[in-house]
Order: sequence, then C-alpha cells, then structure tokens
Amino acid sequence: MFIQQNRYVKLVLLSIIILLIANKEYVVAEQGEFQGITEPYRDSILGAYVTGVISVIKRKEGEFVKKGEVILELESQQEALEVERRKLIAESKVEVKAAKDRVKTLELELESTRKLFEETQSVSKEELQKKELEYKLAQAELERLLLAEKREEIEYKIAQVQLEKRRITAPFDGIIVKVYHEVGENCNPQEPLVRIVDIRKCRFIAYVENKISSYLKAGMKVTLRIQSLASPFVCQGIIEYVSPVVDPSSGLREVKVVFDNPDNKIQPGVTGIMVLQVRGEVN
Repeated sequence: MFIQQNRYVKLVLLSIIILLIANKEYVVAEQGEFQGITEPYRDSILGAYVTGVISVIKRKEGEFVKKGEVILELESQQEALEVERRKLIAESKVEVKAAKDRVKTLELELESTRKLFEETQSVSKEELQKKELEYKLAQAELERLLLAEKREEIEYKIAQVQLEKRRITAPFDGIIVKVYHEVGENCNPQEPLVRIVDIRKCRFIAYVENKISSYLKAGMKVTLRIQSLASPFVCQGIIEYVSPVVDPSSGLREVKVVFDNPDNKIQPGVTGIMVLQVRGEVN
C-alpha cells in the first residue's frame, strides 16, 4: 500500500513538471543585498531669470519653507512702479465708456433718421448716409479702444511677471540648505542663489545585477537598512524606477526606491543596503 502511494505521489509530481515544461513557465527566486546611497526626494538649486542686486533675504539656511513662500528678493522698485502704472492704465475705462455712450447715441439717431426717411421723406438720403457713416465710425473707434484695453491688460500682466522674476520663491515644501549670496551682492541670470531640499521622503539608489533586476517592477516593496548615528534604520521602501537599460560595462541596472523619512532620521547622502527577495516567472 505504501509503495503504491509513493508511486502515486511521484506520478503527480512528474505530471506537474511535464505541465510546466509544456507551458515553459518556471517559478524562480532570487535574493541578495545591494549597497546604495540615499538622496533627498526633491533637491533644487534656484536662480533668478534676470540680473539684479539682492535687496532682502527673508528666510535663512536651515529654515523650513512652504511652497510659494518668498525666500529672497532682488531690487525691484522700478518694476513695482511699472506694475502700478500699467494697473492704472488697464483699469481706466473712461475712453471705452465714452465710446460706448457715443455708439448708443448715434444708433438712436440713425434709427430715428431712417424712420423719418422711410415714412415722411422729411430728411434727405444724404443725411441718412451721413448718420450711417457716423455710426460705423463710432463702432470702429469702440472696437479699437476695446482692443487697446485688452492689450493694456496683457501689458499689465507682463509687468507683474517681470516683478515676480525678481522674487525667488520655494517650488515645494522643504528646508533651505544653502543661500549663496548676501544682501547687496549682484547676481546674474541662472546663477545659483538658493538650494532647497525635501527630506520628508528620500530616495535610495542602487545598482542591481540584471538577472535579479529583471524581476523588479515599479510599485514593489523592498526592505532598506540605512546607516544612522544610533543604529541602522530599517524601513520599507517602494520601487519607483527600474532602468530599462543595462550598463554594458558592469552588467548592472539602476534601481530607485522611495521611502519615508519620519522626523528626518536619515540625512540624505549616507549609504545603505537594499535587501531583495523576489520571485518571478520566466516564460
């Protein structure tokens, strides 16, 4: 009886193997530890689009800023005055209002003259044509003023943009790492002025053997052991990116993992280890 059961088990196992071979699907497992380095989730060096002199630095190195907060400003008195001038011009509706009133008045006069011409012939055709011409000219003048009004609104917005270019604002929530200049110093376009980082999340970058990285997909969870002052910080990370290409010289692929950094326990730039234990199918 035992021999028959043993043969039955072997037959079942053999059938499974034959089925897998027929379908060309094999379940495989790979594991390993891979060293890597951490970096801030967001890291930006900010500069100005224009030449100018730094007039005020509102936030200091080490301070946390919210997205949109002004960090420093360049001298902008002339630009601010231009904004006010353009605003006054754009908001002035006197000419447009007068032109609309004139069009309305001439329209009423034209209707009255046309009625007299058609019903009583008490006005001449030349008089009617004159009223029509006056009305059309008034309409054309109104259209010109309306176009000018739109142009003035655009020029006002352009002046506002020019003023905003002299303010360096935070592109995201983060910590100011470095302010490169002092008040009174001159700066050129695209010259570094401020560095800001967001380390509430961090990114771990490692290079993994192709035979293992081929099983990795964005969204998968992995275990990270990151160096810290006290003891290694162990956490779960989520794969954000797996390079679609293999480095020809090393045979490795770049893998990026995002992980939370509560209370800023990790200072980006330290090294760590990514622990992998993946299972996959090879067709």
